[in-house]
Amino acid sequence: MRKLRWKPNIYCPRCGCLNDIRTHGKYRSGIYRYFCENCETTFTDLTGTIFAKTKVELWKWIYGLITLFEATGCLSAAELSRTIKVSYPTAWKMLRKLRGYLKNEQFEGELNGIIESDEAWISHKENQQIVMGMVERNGKVKIFPIHDRTVDSLCGPHKLHVKSGSIVMTDSLASYGGLSYEFTHHWVNHSIGEFKRNHIWTNTIESVWSQLKGVIRTIHHGIKKKYIFDYCSLFAFKYNNRKLSIPQKFEKIFNLICQPRYCLY
Repeated sequence: MRKLRWKPNIYCPRCGCLNDIRTHGKYRSGIYRYFCENCETTFTDLTGTIFAKTKVELWKWIYGLITLFEATGCLSAAELSRTIKVSYPTAWKMLRKLRGYLKNEQFEGELNGIIESDEAWISHKENQQIVMGMVERNGKVKIFPIHDRTVDSLCGPHKLHVKSGSIVMTDSLASYGGLSYEFTHHWVNHSIGEFKRNHIWTNTIESVWSQLKGVIRTIHHGIKKKYIFDYCSLFAFKYNNRKLSIPQKFEKIFNLICQPRYCLY
């Protein structure tokens, strides 16, 4: 973990200074303590991460992450609490912290090539939330909550997260008509039973919805509206990195939760 955190150099997580850092002893657990002479504060290997300021032992965090990555669908807080022997509220907070950091990946990079887009209703009853999904064929997916199915709500995410000039495939909803100004837009008409026309279809994004709704229905049994983006971000992270090994996923997570900041003075 220390090698992943301080790659390539040790920096102060408070002021971002790369120089004037010296070791300042270590704890019994083996965690090093450092002193920054620039801002005159101490920090440890865990400062600024989800593992800091918690009474949960570090090995339980790591074991929980491994269990989460290796789960076929997802990992519930109840199952995590039984696995690592912590209370249910503690397990729920651990998963909530992790999902919060994974939201950052949703805003990184642009989708390119052939993109399939669709909207769907997630959860049920009073907690229903409409979300927008965009997926590259054989590539990554991005999922965002939206307010409604108007032109601005459906076309806005494409302008931010899809490279201009890409091919976008949707259903025949009229609100998608605005995509033709910046993208090559194709659609299929589901209302007349058309689901594929030559190379034009939206089966990939429909498969994403099937997997996401299956996880929510069978494991979480519904989600509160204010947490839906968090759960969608976790699903998107697992989908986008499905071909990576466990060590590679660990390295990617550390890059997300340990972003360095640099001195401007």
